Amino acid sequence: MGLHLTAHAGEIQGPESIWDAVKYLGVERVGHGVAARDDPVLVDHLLRNKVSVEMCPISNLRTKAVDDIRNHPVRSLFDKGLNVTVNSDDPTMFGTNMNNEYQTLHDKLGFSIPDLFQLSLNAVDSSFLPKDKRDSLRESFRKEFERHVW
Repeated sequence: MGLHLTAHAGEIQGPESIWDAVKYLGVERVGHGVAARDDPVLVDHLLRNKVSVEMCPISNLRTKAVDDIRNHPVRSLFDKGLNVTVNSDDPTMFGTNMNNEYQTLHDKLGFSIPDLFQLSLNAVDSSFLPKDKRDSLRESFRKEFERHVW
């Protein structure tokens, strides 16, 4: 029917929950996916199959999916080339927003401004918008980034 699939997996449960979401549900995106760090074969599978991982660092810290923000796998998964996005999960519940998420990644995990921009592009690329709308949004982001940064 043309519907796209995403599922929360790998936040509290291990990598097997991500495998289940990918194998049995055929998801295109995995919400949270923290446990992917524990399974290099899974990370390779996600890369090869272009499955995006929607990471929520502050939420994962508050739910104790990670014990310290510096131990969050977002940096290592991003560096491996996985299509990682960063999200605020439930801003009111977790007391965060996208500015705070990006600032935390910059301050605690060494994400540069171009890295943060790439995270934004990853979000555009993994959106369920039609391709022409994704392309237009990507170009709009690029122009805005160049206008402010360069």
